[in-house]
Amino acid sequence: MLGGIAVKLSGLLTSFGVRTVFLYILGIEYAGVSSVFSNVLTVLSFAELGIGTAITYSLYKPIAEDDEKQICKLMNAYRKIYTTISVVIFLLGLCLIPILGYIIKDVPSIREDIRLIYLLYLVNTATSYLLIYKSTFLVAVQKEHLVSKFKVIISLIRAVAECVILLVLRNFLIYLICSIVSNFVQNLVIAKVAEREYPILKRKSKTKLGKDEKERLVKDTRALALYKVSGTILNGTDSILISSMFGTGSAGILGNYNLITTQIYSMVMILFSSTSASVGNLAATSSKEHQYDVFQRMLFIGFWLYCFCSTSLWTLLNPFMHFWQRGQHIFSAYIVALLVIEFYIRGMLSPVSQFRTSNGLFVQGKYRPVIMALINLISSILFAKWIGVAGIFLGTIVSRVVTQIWYDPWLIYKNVFRINVVEYFKIYGFYGMVTVASCALSSTLLQIICPHEGFIKLLVGCVLCVIVPNTAVVMLFHRTQAFKETINMAKGILKKRI
Repeated sequence: MLGGIAVKLSGLLTSFGVRTVFLYILGIEYAGVSSVFSNVLTVLSFAELGIGTAITYSLYKPIAEDDEKQICKLMNAYRKIYTTISVVIFLLGLCLIPILGYIIKDVPSIREDIRLIYLLYLVNTATSYLLIYKSTFLVAVQKEHLVSKFKVIISLIRAVAECVILLVLRNFLIYLICSIVSNFVQNLVIAKVAEREYPILKRKSKTKLGKDEKERLVKDTRALALYKVSGTILNGTDSILISSMFGTGSAGILGNYNLITTQIYSMVMILFSSTSASVGNLAATSSKEHQYDVFQRMLFIGFWLYCFCSTSLWTLLNPFMHFWQRGQHIFSAYIVALLVIEFYIRGMLSPVSQFRTSNGLFVQGKYRPVIMALINLISSILFAKWIGVAGIFLGTIVSRVVTQIWYDPWLIYKNVFRINVVEYFKIYGFYGMVTVASCALSSTLLQIICPHEGFIKLLVGCVLCVIVPNTAVVMLFHRTQAFKETINMAKGILKKRI
């Protein structure tokens, strides 16, 4: 887990450094094109259809039972499926080339052909699926830390190379080719590390999955496909809508904000993704009472982390952007508030999603994601016409509130814990009020102490964001069982590391 956090932290720092050079050399229009094409290909990645989650879930049992034959069958099926997915994504991407003009509103005056830029992004996305199945095996066996140091080294080399290309050559196309090569090398290294630690991954089983196994995998994948499509529409269309409705400049500004929020979200998510195999084993071996106790602890940990992160984002995001961008390319406080609300809602659903997936609740509620995706698209477009860019983010929040925020908890409370979901909403509501109060107090104190933008305001804001939310959590929850168990768990992790 700590290795994964180190990877994400190094990724944040290197991405920030490269982004700074990128904006300085190429400008916000190039950044907008980059954000839009990245989002287009995120949407195209729905071709993966959740097969990775389904096979990871299928691997839990044979790994626990050391069933090498079954593991080989699943991994070989996984390899063939992902090769097909890579080809499908590339072909679908080629089909979009004739309509790029509708996606990019007011094509910016850049030197390179917009279609060639898009093609390089497409190649990068399609090739990323060729070796990914071996890294998924490491997730299933809880050994992601084995490749952490390689990811850090490769990300640093990549960042240096990209900065040199931008500063010396000032060539966007070579910059993109560097990104393609580095991503492929990283996936290749991870695959080789996985093979070295688990020679079983080198075997090529001629035995195919049985009829029942295929039917179960197809059934789970069909249900997960709806979640996958929903997720890609929900998280991957904001830049596309903003670009098509307001231009690539606004999409570039969103890319600057997403650089921060996405990396922070990814770092926190490492904690929950690192427990996926453990929760999967818990679902297979433990009572519903024990699962509920673990869920309550994970929910509290999620609240503490997302309360702190949301307070920090609300208090520091625009002051940081003012300092970084010298007062240019800044969203209004209203838009930042919507970004933080969506960040918090999405993050607080992480424990719920973890237990839903680990308990194999793929088919139940499979139409919820479809409804959420439709609401998101329709409401985002309508709100955008009414209130501008802010409407895109408001539509995303509305779609989550009217569907996912209540339905997914109800699903696991009914099918896993078998208790009334009202208890969840009481806890969730109280956690939300504490987070809102923490955000309001921190930002108000910062404005009183340092009303003017600058480096000093950032420093003072950092101090307030450490003190206010953490003090609130300690004062309000120090007597609860979840708090005590969380502290004991943290102490145990620290003792092992020391």
